[in-house]
Amino acid sequence: MVAREFKAITLGILVLCVLAAPSRRSGAAETPYFQGKTITVVEARDAGGTGSIRTQTATKYLSKYLPGNPAIVFQFMPGGGGAIAMNHLTGVARKDGLTIGNVSSAVFAGLLTGAPGFRFKLEDIRWLGTATSGTPTALVIRPGLGIDSVEKLRAYSGLRFGNRSVGHSMYVRDRLTAFVLELKDPKWILGYNDQEIRLALERGEADAQFGGIAGHVRDVPDWFKSKGYTVPIILKNAKGEGAEKYPLFPQGRPDVGQFADTPMKKAMLAIYQGINSGSVFYAPRDIPEPVLKTLIEAFNKVWRDPEWAKEHEQLTKEAADAQTGDELHAMLSQVPKDPKVIDVYKQLIGGGPVPSPR
Repeated sequence: MVAREFKAITLGILVLCVLAAPSRRSGAAETPYFQGKTITVVEARDAGGTGSIRTQTATKYLSKYLPGNPAIVFQFMPGGGGAIAMNHLTGVARKDGLTIGNVSSAVFAGLLTGAPGFRFKLEDIRWLGTATSGTPTALVIRPGLGIDSVEKLRAYSGLRFGNRSVGHSMYVRDRLTAFVLELKDPKWILGYNDQEIRLALERGEADAQFGGIAGHVRDVPDWFKSKGYTVPIILKNAKGEGAEKYPLFPQGRPDVGQFADTPMKKAMLAIYQGINSGSVFYAPRDIPEPVLKTLIEAFNKVWRDPEWAKEHEQLTKEAADAQTGDELHAMLSQVPKDPKVIDVYKQLIGGGPVPSPR
């Protein structure tokens, strides 16, 4: 009798010990997914320039907010207006959440219009947010041409824009300005990175660059004070902001929007400003749902972090004006779907002649 009671008590103690001890499976489940891992950010650009600064500043804080604090490295994959990098991310990279992307928001236009080169659909992408909802930009003309007004700009024939690639946000700005102002026989010299465009203007290989005002002020402020570069026109962002926040930049220049004197010009300008959000983070939608949710939550914390905003503004010289991934998806749902408008915009951002606005 005593032996049986002793066995029962011993068995009970063993059961309690087993239940109280943490299992290996439970311990593994509690380990953050990203702990000890490395995230690769595929940038659809060359190294350097404002886009890379935005990306690297944001990902510094992304590591802070991702459970497990993973390391983050960068892979630069320019070309095709973002198509090369995005095709890689959606079709080649492993769908484990350890490869995400950053691309110019000009890619929105290509995706919305079905531009060739993109081997996936807009629905295959989950946008994760952007540091800015659009920076004001300006057209800079090299010395010697004397193009210091819109009148002289419209009278000039064969202006050569130095740029990166068809579909890039700078390229779209060039084309939009040529369309609205009805420039005479504009030309594009492609294949440069950001620094090379500036060198091309200095060497006379190209005549014009349409870039962010913040970048001009940060990188080449002496262009306007001592070297004789001119600024005939600017392009305000969607909030109507121009050069007023940048006192080192030439002030009082007219805005491209002032010359949108036809319904089609206004439509092109509205689409551009509606989808111009700087450098945008994204991930393939078909990565594991818990991993995607963790990325979304971490990015949302980055965009709300005042320390990130302060560092972003110090490094880029532009205001931190973040949009979350959800806000970007909502914005894209409002873009006009009129086939005639989309067809003209498709011509505008493509590689052929600038369409007639009349």
